[in-house]
Amino acid sequence: MNQIKLKEQFSLKDSDPAKSLWRKILDNKIYRTGIGALAGGILGFLYWTFIGCNSGSCPLTSNPVQSVLLFGVMGAFLSIDQKKKNNG
Repeated sequence: MNQIKLKEQFSLKDSDPAKSLWRKILDNKIYRTGIGALAGGILGFLYWTFIGCNSGSCPLTSNPVQSVLLFGVMGAFLSIDQKKKNNG
């Protein structure tokens, strides 16, 4: 019986303001796409830093701006929700 009370005490309730804020942010398409683009840009910069091409022969990864933009766009596309609502 004490374990149930402890689980209820430490679990996040639906009325928890932090959980509802994150739920609102992740449910909003614009914020979710922006977070995906930001994460993709960071990964693009890290890719350019550690793996990128120094000789200039690969046009997308030899320039940090192009690498960040490419990965940012890919992150934005991947963060878009692909679920379609079924109305019937």
